Parts: sequence; structure tokens; C-alpha cells
Amino acid sequence: MQLFEPLDNSALLPIAYFHALARLGAEGLILIEPAQSFVSLGTFDDAATTVDRDYCRDHGIPVMRRETGGGMVLLGPGQIFYTLVLKRPHALVPSRVEEAYRYLSQAPIAVYRRFGVATRLRPINDIVTQTGRKIGGQGAGDIDGHFCFVGSILIDFDIDLMQHIVQLPDEGLRPALKAALEEGLTSLHTETGSRPSAQAVKAALAEAFAPLVGGLTPRPVSACLVAKAREVARELSSADVIDDGETRPRSLFKVREGLYLCQRAIATPGGPLTVSLAIRDQRIAAARLYAAPAGATGLDLSALIGRSFDEETLGLALPDISALGIDREDFIAALLSPGR
Repeated sequence: MQLFEPLDNSALLPIAYFHALARLGAEGLILIEPAQSFVSLGTFDDAATTVDRDYCRDHGIPVMRRETGGGMVLLGPGQIFYTLVLKRPHALVPSRVEEAYRYLSQAPIAVYRRFGVATRLRPINDIVTQTGRKIGGQGAGDIDGHFCFVGSILIDFDIDLMQHIVQLPDEGLRPALKAALEEGLTSLHTETGSRPSAQAVKAALAEAFAPLVGGLTPRPVSACLVAKAREVARELSSADVIDDGETRPRSLFKVREGLYLCQRAIATPGGPLTVSLAIRDQRIAAARLYAAPAGATGLDLSALIGRSFDEETLGLALPDISALGIDREDFIAALLSPGR
């Protein structure tokens, strides 16, 4: 298997290289640290409800859409990006993607262990510490007949920047988002107090992936690959791709497995009522009105905080909502309605 460590890590090239490799019909493992921060949307992320593009534009943060799954991620310095590109059919590509995650996640888990942090795979694709804090997200997808497995080692992570780039339907949830990110995400620096060099992490990744893929042979990055990557970067950052009409609007923001921010729209005789919620391990961590019709602005949802997010508990904890003109059962059903 070829190993590539591109020298040009500017702009959006760190994401574009593996797309380019697949489009050129080649295989290999790519290891790279971005030179600048940028936002990478997943295949099905809706840009309008996922990323604050005004903030990104005002702060010079590029936005693009990759062709693999997973949610929106902030990439930048302090992250070592690993991407494995395999041409189908391939012995390392099982019929179920869950099996690929289990097998290939051995590499990042070994790297974290080498630098002093015990981690595990939390299905389907999160790498977490033993206490459950997310220290790495991964994704997978098919590009031009190639299976692409992607992820990153977090030497450090800019939580403050992350909480600003997320598009929230209710700005009142911004403090809850930051608190959730601080609680749910971590890095090598946070866990150990040290920052290993990018080259040390790349070497550890190459060593960990080698036995999983039948060995690695370092290869120079060809001018053809660089040119194709630049072409791909322009395409994936174009307005047509970012605003892809096949994406799905989002009412649920996943911080990590078990930690979500969501918004629920509830119809009432007096007009629409919108409730913003933070759900942590199936308990309500925050609840507030974002928009309410006349007569409902005084509704206090604080009694829900700390309660289990289930029908029976909500029925007991929900305050009097008779002023809204809707049944309690309908209100609770709307709160519990599934969202993305």
C-alpha cells in the first residue's frame, strides 16, 4: 500500500487529496496536518442549518463539502488527518461498514495509546476515552469506486472556534453548546498536558496502519495528484456543491454520541411555539423557549432540566400549558418527535 505525506497542506488540500487519489483510480494512505482552519461538511449536511457561513466568511474560514459521511467537522492545525483509499472490491472492505470501522480503528486507538491516552471505538465511528469523551471522529464513503476511510488524531482542538461556526436556530443555546463541547470533546493536549509533534504522530499512524493494510511504501506526491487535488478543492468549495439540494435540513446537532442540541416546532392555536433543548444521555440538560405566541412567553420549562427524556417523566414534570390551547399529550409528543 502506498503512503503519501503531502508537503503542500494549504487551504482545502488536506481534504482534497483523498478525493483526488480516488478519482485518479489509485490507492493509498494519506497523512497530513492542515495549515489553516476550515469547515468540512458531510455528504448530507444542510449548509444553511449546520454552519454559520457569515461567521466563517467574516473570519476567513473556508467551507467545503466532502464526499464521505459523518457530520460537519472543524479541521485545522493540531489535527493529523488520516485517509485510507481502497479500490473496490478489496479484501479490507467488508460488506458492512461497521466491520471496517472496527478493524481500521485499531490504528488510531494504538496511536492514542502510544501517546498516553487509552481509547476505544464507540459504535459506529467515534473514538472516545475510557471516560467517554470524544477524541476522534471518523467517516467513510465511496468515491468513484473506491472505499474511503477518514479520521483525525486530535493533538489539540479549538473548541472556542468550533462553537462559533455552528449555525444554531436559537442563539440562547450558544452557552449550552460550548459547555457541551467542553464536556464531550477532548484532545491529546487536554488529556496529557503535552503536544507531540505532527511528524511523531504521522510516524505512529504509519506504524499502526502498516500491519492492517499489508505494509506501507512511502511515495512522493506526484504533480498530477497535486493538480487533481487543487481541481477537487475548487469544486468542493463551490456554491453549487455546498448548497447541494440533496442535503437534509437539520433540527438536531450531535456534539457526541449521547449529547445533542435540538429544536422542536409545536403548532398552537395562537401560533407556532419553538422549544430548544439540550439532551445529555437521555436527560434534559437545558430547555428554553426560542419563539412563542402571545400568552406563552411566561412558560417556564426549568422544571424539565435534569429529567429523563421520556413520555412518562415529561408528563409528570411539564408545567401547566393550558394557556397554549393544546393537549399536554400533543405537546409532549412534539418534544419527543425524532429529528436529525
